[in-house]
Amino acid sequence: MFKLWGSIHKNNKIIMDMVSECNRADLSEQDRLHHCIQEICYQLDLQRPVWLQKNQREFEQYKRTVLTQDNFIENIDFDALVLELIPDDEPR
Repeated sequence: MFKLWGSIHKNNKIIMDMVSECNRADLSEQDRLHHCIQEICYQLDLQRPVWLQKNQREFEQYKRTVLTQDNFIENIDFDALVLELIPDDEPR
């Protein structure tokens, strides 16, 4: 199971957050990531961010990335959207 936690930060505080899950085994990990990002943005009423190479590197290395104004075309009224993979505790 792929779980992604999205949290909106403003003034060093979490003002909104949610967890998105994707159980589709037919999708690649990258596709499941983008499916979860789409669901998080829809539920939190955000525009879809631009996924930069910096975000891809951070996510691959740390399983976490921070999206700021640079990732959004329109102005945002928060400091950052933090996306973090929740580890899967199920044995494989």
